[in-house]
Amino acid sequence: MFEHIPEARLASRLIVIVLSVKYNTAMDTKTMAQALGRRGGRARARRLSSSEKARIASLGGAARRHSLEAARRIEQNFRYVAAVEALRGGRPRVVRIRSFDGPLPGIYPGTS
Repeated sequence: MFEHIPEARLASRLIVIVLSVKYNTAMDTKTMAQALGRRGGRARARRLSSSEKARIASLGGAARRHSLEAARRIEQNFRYVAAVEALRGGRPRVVRIRSFDGPLPGIYPGTS
């Protein structure tokens, strides 16, 4: 079918056919986008040198490590807050007063 089309134009011709509604009744837009994305990703992978691929993979690994460390720190913070709440005996009762002279009640040890 495509024997008469030079190889350089064959890829663009195939994209036109893939995107054409006339020839594309079984493929939805999500599947088309995935196919075109794979095509672009493979072309980029062929274009990159092995050192560039290693650098990109290293950046991805570092990003994953930082994300996992942040998640671990957040989890530790929640555990710390839970331990502080348990030692405190719950939330302090809020005392509302219109005016005061001296330290706020219930905040400093040894005061009422």
